Amino acid sequence: MQLMIKRNSYILILILFIVTSVTFSQGEDSTHYNPKDTFYTSIAPSNIINSIRTGVAPIATIQLSFNYNIGHLDMAGSENTLFRKDEFVSGANFGTRYGFGVMLTGKIKLHKAGNVRLNVSTGYNRFLSNFVIEESPEGKVSYNVFSFGLGIENNFNPARKFKPFAGIELQANMISGNAVLATDSTDFDVKIKNSVRFGLSLTLGFEYAVNDKFGFNLGYRLTHANILGKKSQVSTSINETYLNDDIVNGESIPYSGWKQFMFSSFYAGVNFYIGLKNKK
Repeated sequence: MQLMIKRNSYILILILFIVTSVTFSQGEDSTHYNPKDTFYTSIAPSNIINSIRTGVAPIATIQLSFNYNIGHLDMAGSENTLFRKDEFVSGANFGTRYGFGVMLTGKIKLHKAGNVRLNVSTGYNRFLSNFVIEESPEGKVSYNVFSFGLGIENNFNPARKFKPFAGIELQANMISGNAVLATDSTDFDVKIKNSVRFGLSLTLGFEYAVNDKFGFNLGYRLTHANILGKKSQVSTSINETYLNDDIVNGESIPYSGWKQFMFSSFYAGVNFYIGLKNKK
């Protein structure tokens, strides 16, 4: 009798063990719905995927911008705006302040993230002593500046629509011009022969990419065009002179004096992107 009771107890325990195991395994089965389970494997809508997808910085950017220029330091004389014949002839200043220009820049990313970019540029700037102001009765002067630059730039948000940046660039500049000096009889024309100078420019600005191919740019650039290469020399013709932006001790050279060709440019333009995938 006791043996039968003991055997029935073992059978009951075995049945309870089997039932418990089956119930537990069903609770762990991922194919059954669990109201507390927050994990799901369905594909998210495309608008959600696009909103979380990371952007890709452009492989290259072509930037075309147009400048409004304001000269500093020795660009204009004591009258600030009006051309002064005596100051120009004595080499005290370049005789002009305001101008305009255009610049074409290619920007190439140097690593995957695209923050650091190599800049290669070419540009043209023109300065006129009678640009946006009245002409001086003592004459006028104009300059043409062709520049070629190589620099480095940091773009703070290269894969986003709004892309602020800062850069520095070494420049080779070819500067020439013409001057007209008023006299009591016939005005005296002077050609400023082409002179090569080396300088530096600093740039701050931003880009806004409308889409993956096109955008706008706006910024400020400070240029010192003749840091290196200053030189004064006598021309073989009385109607010609060189830039003559240095002092020659013991020698009197017309139009010569230590002068700095320095100016600010406020610019705006358009960008063309290669390989950009924007992120908002």
